[in-house]
Amino acid sequence: MRPVPAYKRKRQGGQALAVEMALSFLPFFALITGIADFSMVTFMSGLFQDAVREGTRFAITYNLTYNGTTYSSQTQAVQAVVINNSLGFITSSNVSNYVSVNYYTPDNLSTPATNSQLPKTVNGVVINYLNQSGNVVAVSIQSYPWNWMVPLPNFMPGTGLNLGAMSLDVLQPLPIGESTPPSP
Repeated sequence: MRPVPAYKRKRQGGQALAVEMALSFLPFFALITGIADFSMVTFMSGLFQDAVREGTRFAITYNLTYNGTTYSSQTQAVQAVVINNSLGFITSSNVSNYVSVNYYTPDNLSTPATNSQLPKTVNGVVINYLNQSGNVVAVSIQSYPWNWMVPLPNFMPGTGLNLGAMSLDVLQPLPIGESTPPSP
């Protein structure tokens, strides 16, 4: 048997390397993009939770001015806080689709209060306003769509996630000198 010349051995080794790379590239690429996809979802979930928490913290102050802009209602001011804290994922053009601000009376924390239910008496206190002291404010981001950055064939094709977050707090007493809260 004749020995294989050196130039043929190198060529054979190069072909094997190319085949190995071709077979390992797809799983490696899927792993890297999967890590990026799940990291982005985790980041956005935390970001949205922070944005609604900041909106709730702002709501309990009854302030209508945020970043030098005065808003006509407390809901608009809270939405501006959420927009500012969402790094551009929530914008003024889509805020009404995803962000909601609801008020609850202390006797019914499962159904948002409406103006048609007021005035009413709860535990001896007359509630005249949705955002009256003692009521609960809930700021939420609901059903924000997020599609996978790199969808793989036959792996959740055309589907994505709906992200959301919610924060609640009890409205504090009105600021000194105020007798009625601003419009919700």
